[in-house]
Amino acid sequence: MAPQLATARAAAARDKLRGLLSRHYRLENYDLFFAPSLHIARVLLSQLFLRQEQARNQTRYASHYPVSELSVLPTLPMMAGNIALVEHIDMQHGRVRALSECQSQGVTDASESFATQLHKRLISDARLFVTRLDRHAALCSDLVLIALRTADFSTLVRSELRLFEQGLAFGGAAEQALAIMEDDDWRPFNIATVESIALEAPLLLRSIQQPGLPFALFPLPIGLNVSTFPQDIQVLSSPQRLRLRANVRGSVNKHLNVTNTLKTRLKEALIRSRNS
Repeated sequence: MAPQLATARAAAARDKLRGLLSRHYRLENYDLFFAPSLHIARVLLSQLFLRQEQARNQTRYASHYPVSELSVLPTLPMMAGNIALVEHIDMQHGRVRALSECQSQGVTDASESFATQLHKRLISDARLFVTRLDRHAALCSDLVLIALRTADFSTLVRSELRLFEQGLAFGGAAEQALAIMEDDDWRPFNIATVESIALEAPLLLRSIQQPGLPFALFPLPIGLNVSTFPQDIQVLSSPQRLRLRANVRGSVNKHLNVTNTLKTRLKEALIRSRNS
């Protein structure tokens, strides 16, 4: 009885979280599902679309092939069982991909656009997306949201995904997310935006990210001692970049330009690096 009660409580927590996410992030037109990681979300969606394509093939060829051969027909697209996650924001080059581009290549990974200034565009145009909830929503790290636009997917697809979710282990992730959301200090959105940054000293640097994103991106200067950099300045190796994230909590329809703050942070880090 105890395991059944625990399972029921976990399911109730996920359902409550679904409702709150739908309300805070205006996801009323989506069916929401959870996975413990992006990797598992990708596996689930790959299997789901593979089964869907197999079912289509069986219907398409039922009158031409024996029943025993319908499950091994060679006409399945390679992508059906190996869905790619395509970043809505290309973090290596600092640009926003068109959602049509993401959706033509796989499933949109909206981890860097969900709950930011790009949120409205995302929920207006995306048919299906996945997102980590620890990025700009500032919830727990062991929970990934899978959002399917209800009108674009069959009841069967959504029911199968719900069954997949019920078989996953989430630990206390949903309860942790609920506790964070119930805190009076929690705000649903990262309202920070960063425009172009130009530094003249101590080094000549120009940011290369698309303006309006919640981070700044710079080419990594040759010979720079990055060992003294604080943890909030990320050093990317391929291609070599410096990335500074910005995070200011707020509500929808608000934004805050933090360009000068990031410029000061970077300048101070560069001075420390040169003096070390």
